[in-house]
Amino acid sequence: MTHEMVNSARYHVPVKGFTQAVKVSKPGTFVFVSGLTARLADGTIVAEGNIHGQTRQIFENLRAILEEAGATLQDVVRTVQYFRNMSDHAGMLEVKREYFGDDQPASTSVEVAMLFDKRQMIEIEATAIVGSR
Repeated sequence: MTHEMVNSARYHVPVKGFTQAVKVSKPGTFVFVSGLTARLADGTIVAEGNIHGQTRQIFENLRAILEEAGATLQDVVRTVQYFRNMSDHAGMLEVKREYFGDDQPASTSVEVAMLFDKRQMIEIEATAIVGSR
């Protein structure tokens, strides 16, 4: 099974690394990861007030959960980012590129009024297809 990033010249790419769609060639095992925040295993919120640190912790949490499910970050085909303040988007993207490079999963980002805890700046959910790359 393979997946391929798709970008049409007929739709604007808003930021470098934006992927309009991900095409998966064959069905596989899907992993739907709930919204993750910058928490350690004991529940402690890390990097309060630091979008880079919170995003990095989320992607480390995502990596650990995917490993438990038999997947990797390379298997991620879609993410959704929820921001308390959309001005943090650029900082999140810097970190996201560290984990996904320029071939990023399909992605949606939205600003929300609040997250579960006021110290949380961002929450990210993901969809992966095991062995898709």
